[in-house]
Amino acid sequence: MLQNRVVLRLTVLLLVLPAVAEDRTWQHGVSMFGNLKYPPDFMHLEYANPDAPKGGTLVLAGTYFTNLTPFLYRGVYPRFMLTPPPGPLYDSLFVPANDELYSVYGNLAESIRIGNDLSTVEIRLRDNAYWHDGVPITAKDVKFTFDHVTTSSMSGARTSLPIESIEILDESELLFRFRRISGLNKRDFMGPMTYFPILPEHYWRKRDLSETTLKAPLGSGPYRIADLKQGSSILLERVPDYWGRHLSVNKGRHNFDFIRYDIYRDETVAFEAFLKGLLDFRTEVDPYRWRTAYDVPARDRGWLIMDQHNSQVRSGFQSALVFNIRRDKLSDIRVREALMLAFDFEWTNRVVFIDFFGRPGSYFSGSPLAARGLPSQGELELLEPFRQELPARLFSEPFVLPKTTGHGRYRPGLVRARELFKEAGWTIRDGVMMNTSGEAFTLEFLSDSPSKKRTLLPYMDQLRQLGIVSNIRLMDSAQYVNRTRRFDYDALLVAVPFGFPVPSGIIRHFHSNAANTRSSANLVGVSSPVVDTLIVALRESGDDLERLTAAARALDRTLLWRHYMIPIFGWQQQGNVVYWDKFGRPGIDAKYLTSFPDTWWWDGERASRIHLEGN
Repeated sequence: MLQNRVVLRLTVLLLVLPAVAEDRTWQHGVSMFGNLKYPPDFMHLEYANPDAPKGGTLVLAGTYFTNLTPFLYRGVYPRFMLTPPPGPLYDSLFVPANDELYSVYGNLAESIRIGNDLSTVEIRLRDNAYWHDGVPITAKDVKFTFDHVTTSSMSGARTSLPIESIEILDESELLFRFRRISGLNKRDFMGPMTYFPILPEHYWRKRDLSETTLKAPLGSGPYRIADLKQGSSILLERVPDYWGRHLSVNKGRHNFDFIRYDIYRDETVAFEAFLKGLLDFRTEVDPYRWRTAYDVPARDRGWLIMDQHNSQVRSGFQSALVFNIRRDKLSDIRVREALMLAFDFEWTNRVVFIDFFGRPGSYFSGSPLAARGLPSQGELELLEPFRQELPARLFSEPFVLPKTTGHGRYRPGLVRARELFKEAGWTIRDGVMMNTSGEAFTLEFLSDSPSKKRTLLPYMDQLRQLGIVSNIRLMDSAQYVNRTRRFDYDALLVAVPFGFPVPSGIIRHFHSNAANTRSSANLVGVSSPVVDTLIVALRESGDDLERLTAAARALDRTLLWRHYMIPIFGWQQQGNVVYWDKFGRPGIDAKYLTSFPDTWWWDGERASRIHLEGN
């Protein structure tokens, strides 16, 4: 058997030899910028405590779900089961280091060898990795996973990895070939290879990956599903003999014996459950609640901790009002600009959010990639060929979001909005905005959360001043997901995240290839030659910071001046969290992303101090 495997290995190597350079070396990880922080023989991640004790139960809030089949466009997969990616049930080939800008280290993959032109990547798997049923994890599982991703999975996954072919060299080695697309860079394949869960071929071979299921699937990760009550809770138990527990990237991680997610469909109910001690930890995104709702005796006693965690991993918008330009009434740039003028951010932020947020004026706000001033020479070289297709103001004015007094009913903005509607063929008749055919302009906001009403209701009042009737269609998670997947909405109030520091997700959000692909992240429906060209320029910039900056700023200007969405809140570099003081945590916090719950552990002595009666 061994002799046959050697012959097969040599035969395959001879077949692929022209594409695999001999002078390349195997690496234990990959850095997108500069050198790796950790050497091949590192013992553990600096922000993890290798001596952290195991034990205890962590209770968190989970969202409603209807499906446990990975990469499926039907049903609602539990988002909390993907945090941190690829989630607790499955292993991925690599894991990111949260204290480096963009570096990943081998997990299932023992090492990697990347072709000089980036068109080929070889992966060597660890020989001691196995599934929870004891079956070894092999190259067949990896090929099965990525074959499924690129042919049969949800569109967002399909479009994120430009694989041309995958060849199994032997049980532990594979060769990936990538399409020679313009601007191919390491980020195109290292992101998916890091975050996609590897699936067990022998398990799914007997099942249908196109069907939803609530049966606990076979995994390989540090946890497995111990109990599941649909609509109520899901209990994960730590796998004591988890194959990867001794790896350097895993030492000091996955310390809780159990993690239970209790399902809450209402945010207010989840908040009350937390205050009663039914939940251990929550991320607080409501500024009013953050400033006022935690003034309780438990906090005075030191039992309840309010903190800020590092979260420097995203650019884009934490909240933006996205217009679906597939709708005829929203396809006109003048209409979209008018709708932007009607949004009174200053009043909303002052009255509703007690001046908690700053407003992002860029898709890459807070980074050097954000457009500023007038276009530079490098930007003009990219934009000039499309001058006739772009707003003239893009070349002569810096983009600035409209600003009001913050006292409401800002007349100048509404007057200008009315003028733009008129230029686009809409006028107010008998108090109703109508076109020449007598059709009323209406706007429906699709929402899956009652909390979004606080942002939308003041805006809807402004729209009424323009003769626009609008409404909020509140739906449960399953209905909301299905409507958004088929682009059945006028507008959405959503987060629009891109990768950090380079906007790796930009192609999924704005490239024309995804404009009409079901379930894609291109919620706006952008299909534009200039946007496509600028995305290619961004990708082709590689590690050339000057070219990267020019391409990103040119793209930023184009997106802003076309008014595809109304930016509301940007991503904060630190996230607000509140938790009961029951835990131990390492003395070092990872610079770019605080590693909760991965590196925390249960502290029974701390937990015993807390008495919730009367709190």
